Amino acid sequence: MSKPTQAKRPIRKRLTNAQKVERREFAEREVRTREVLTAKVRRAADLRSKDRAFHGLEREFSYFQDDLLKAFDRTKNPKHPRDVGTAREQVLRRYLVDTGLIPNRYAVTSTSHRVASTSGHISRELDLLFYDSSEAITLMQVEKAYSVLPVECTYGVIQVKSRVSRNDIREGLLNIASYKKLSRTKSQGFNIISGDPKSEFGFGILFAYDTDLDWHDLVDELKVFTETNPRHTWPNAVFVLSKGFLLCGDETQAAYTNGQIAAINNPEIHGRPDRDNSCFFSLYTILIDLLRNTATQPIVVNSYYRLPLVAGEHSYKYSFGFFAEIGACDKHGDYPRKLTESKLIEVIEWCKTATPINWVRATELAYGQPGDNWEAYERQNAEVRIYNPKNIALPDLLVLDTPMMADGKEVTVKSNAFDSIEVAGMIIWIPYIYEIEQEIINFCPKCEKIVLKTAENDDAGD
Repeated sequence: MSKPTQAKRPIRKRLTNAQKVERREFAEREVRTREVLTAKVRRAADLRSKDRAFHGLEREFSYFQDDLLKAFDRTKNPKHPRDVGTAREQVLRRYLVDTGLIPNRYAVTSTSHRVASTSGHISRELDLLFYDSSEAITLMQVEKAYSVLPVECTYGVIQVKSRVSRNDIREGLLNIASYKKLSRTKSQGFNIISGDPKSEFGFGILFAYDTDLDWHDLVDELKVFTETNPRHTWPNAVFVLSKGFLLCGDETQAAYTNGQIAAINNPEIHGRPDRDNSCFFSLYTILIDLLRNTATQPIVVNSYYRLPLVAGEHSYKYSFGFFAEIGACDKHGDYPRKLTESKLIEVIEWCKTATPINWVRATELAYGQPGDNWEAYERQNAEVRIYNPKNIALPDLLVLDTPMMADGKEVTVKSNAFDSIEVAGMIIWIPYIYEIEQEIINFCPKCEKIVLKTAENDDAGD
């Protein structure tokens, strides 16, 4: 996917002395409460252990949580940041997969991956990716250092951080958003749904082992993200193993499935401080629910053969394929012809209200024919929308005189003077006149840099 951009963040106000005291007292109360409750839980577990070996998951997950934090401490030794990142991911993966907690039907990547969509978008790097191994294929792999899976076979992702900072939270949430934005190919056929329908979009969980931030800072960061990003990109949960977890919700309840999040009216952040060493078990139960609540589907391999071009959130393709994708510069050679997101949106919005016209009829009218061959229009009934904000007559808009050599002589012939793109469910013809006048499609990037540099030098000289 195109690189996610973060909306302008509101300026954070400085805390008053009273607020600082309140936060410090809250943190101290939480520490005391956690110590008391955790100690009682462990004493009760020790007593039950004298009667039977297994008396529930409570003790097992409490052990797992303690071991996870100890294992995390041991991963701090590697000096290279990427080595630390890999180690922390493998620690969490080991406690989820190697302990037998995750059903075999759900596979988990052992290295970071990216995920692609048939829209042409691709996610950022994802840490622990859950996928359906029975349907998964690898779209691209470079020495196991760079791997890409199709979104249709994936369930969701856990982004793993160490001692999470504000920037780590923002980066992790943007990585999750880049995955959750990906659309899936619509499945074909007749499906019988029993109970609540499964989510057609994957889930995303942000996980950290520890943090120096206080509880209110964690809440503030998630709140800012939900206020500045679309709902379908929100994380399903945020976990800090040493502190607890956060969920989005409203004034009545917390939400963690995509369906629940979509139904939120007045968003609020729900915090669940960990007071009895049960944070890892909460992560596990939510993860299992999300896996079971997410649908995967067979991959339509043909859809990945030639992906469309992307411009921000939109994807598009030239109707004439690579013939139109390549521009030629006499000085610098070939270059890719692209539309910027802003120009593409401008064209789309104008064409939404334009009257569609049969493409054969539009061609005939442009070449000066009557445009009354209705039988032909019925046979080839595709409709196009012509980008024409100045309402120029079609012969002057869609056709130009082109010189060419024939039998050793130069002759002039009529040729098409537009690009045809497929975007937002429409076929749009963009005339060259507007492409040049409004700079809708770029020209040679190297020539453009030279022009800009020359202009800057001229301005500096003035």
